Amino acid sequence: MCFIVVMRRSAMSAVRSFCTRVSLPRLLSVTPASSMIDSKLDIKATGLEANSSVTIRSVLEQETRNGVVKFEGHAHYIADDRGVVSVPDQRSLGGTYNVGNISRQDADPMGLLWSMLPSPGQRFGARIVCKDVTKPMTVHLSLHGGHLDTMTLQTAEPEATTTAERWYMGQNVERITVHSGRLRGSVFKPKGPGPFPGVIDMYGSTGGLIETRAAILAYHGLACYALPYFKYDDLPSQMWNLELEYFKEAIDWMADQPFVKPGGIAMVGISIGAQNVLATVSQFPEKVKAVVSISGAHVYTSFPMTLNGEALPFVEFDFGGIKSSASTDGAQDMFDCYKGVYDVKEEEGVIFKLENAPNCKFLFIVGDSDRLWDSCHYAQQAIQRLERHGCHNHQLLSYPNAGHLIEVPYVPASGVSFSAFLGNVVDHGGTVKGTAQANEDSWPKIVKFLHKCCGSDYSKL
Repeated sequence: MCFIVVMRRSAMSAVRSFCTRVSLPRLLSVTPASSMIDSKLDIKATGLEANSSVTIRSVLEQETRNGVVKFEGHAHYIADDRGVVSVPDQRSLGGTYNVGNISRQDADPMGLLWSMLPSPGQRFGARIVCKDVTKPMTVHLSLHGGHLDTMTLQTAEPEATTTAERWYMGQNVERITVHSGRLRGSVFKPKGPGPFPGVIDMYGSTGGLIETRAAILAYHGLACYALPYFKYDDLPSQMWNLELEYFKEAIDWMADQPFVKPGGIAMVGISIGAQNVLATVSQFPEKVKAVVSISGAHVYTSFPMTLNGEALPFVEFDFGGIKSSASTDGAQDMFDCYKGVYDVKEEEGVIFKLENAPNCKFLFIVGDSDRLWDSCHYAQQAIQRLERHGCHNHQLLSYPNAGHLIEVPYVPASGVSFSAFLGNVVDHGGTVKGTAQANEDSWPKIVKFLHKCCGSDYSKL
C-alpha cells in the first residue's frame, strides 16, 4: 500500500513537471516596466521546468561621441518547484555579481544592474554616463536555459525577453536652461512654484554638463542646479585659473530664484567638484547651509584657482607618481601623485578654512579603497580642523571596499574609467560590489541630509 502511495506522489510530481514544460510559456517580467533610476525592480522568470538551471542577462547600450557603449551582466539561478525564479528572493549561483562566498549568502534584487561590465570588445575604460536625462536608459533583459558565461551569451538565443526603462528625470520635474551672465548649466525642479530647497551640484575633472544627479534630486523634491565650470558652451576649456567668484555667482543666482526656499542653499560635489564646493564655502559661507563632499579634497590641488584676480596656492599634481595599477592590468594608479597633500602646512594657505562656515552642515562621503587620491585622509583632516575650531557640524560616511566614484545607486559601478586629464585609463579603486553598496547606502542619506539641512521634511526614501 505504501508503495502505491509513493508511486502516486511521484506520478503527480511528474505531471506537474510536464505541465510546467508544456503548458506554460516561458516568460520574463520586470515590475515596474518604467521606473526611476534609484528605485528597485522585481525581475521574475516563470514557466520554467521545476529545479532547472537558467541564466538571466542584462544589457545596456548608450550612444556616445565615440560610438555605442555596451555594458552587460548576468546571473545563474535554479528554478523552484513551481518553475519560478524570483530575482529579489533568490541568490545568484554565479555570474557578474556573485564573487566569493560572501555574496552567495543573500539575494540581491538589483545585482543584474549594478554589476554590469563593458561587453567583450568594448573600449577599455568605457563608462556609462547618461547624456540626455529627458530620455530613459533602457535595460534589455533575456532568459537563457542553463548556466552560461559571458562569451557564450554573445550568441545564445534567448527563451524570453523584456525591457526596463530607467529614468533620471521624473514626470513631475521640469528642466530650465541657465544662461545668465557667465553662468551656464541647467536647473531641475519639481513642477510648480515652490519654493523648494535649493541645491548646486558639481562633478569633477570630466568637465562639461552632467545632469544626472541634479535630475534625480529634483524628483525627490529639491530644486537642483547642475553647474558646469569648464568644457561646456563658452566656459573655459580647462580648469586652469578658474575664478572662485564664479561659484559665488552661482550661489547668489540660485538663492535669488523665486522657486528656491529662502534662507540659504546646499552644495553637492564629487571629486574635484567636491574640492570646489569646499573651497567655495570656506571663502563665501554666508548663503551655504549644507555641503555634501563625495570623495573630495580639503586643500587646493592639481589646478590653480584665482580669487580677486590673485592666484591661490595649490598642491601640484606630481606626474612622477603615476604607476601601473596593482589590481587592473592596463590602468594607471594616480594615488601617489597627491603625496604633497600630506606635507602641507597651515601657513602655505592651501588648506580650506571650513571653520569660516560654522552654520553650515557638512556630510563627507568616502570609499576606504579610493585609489584616485586619499579621500579618507582628506575627510578626516577636514573634520579634525572643524573640531579644533569648536565646530561639530559634520558627519562622515566611510565605506569599506568602495572606490572613488560613489554615485546614484543601481547603475554600473565603475572601477576604472578613461581620464581626459591624464589621457589614459585610471584605477578608481574599490570593488564593484563595494562601490555598489556604498552607492545604495549613501544615496537616501544624501537626500534626507539635504532636506533636513534646508528645513524641509521628506519621507519618500
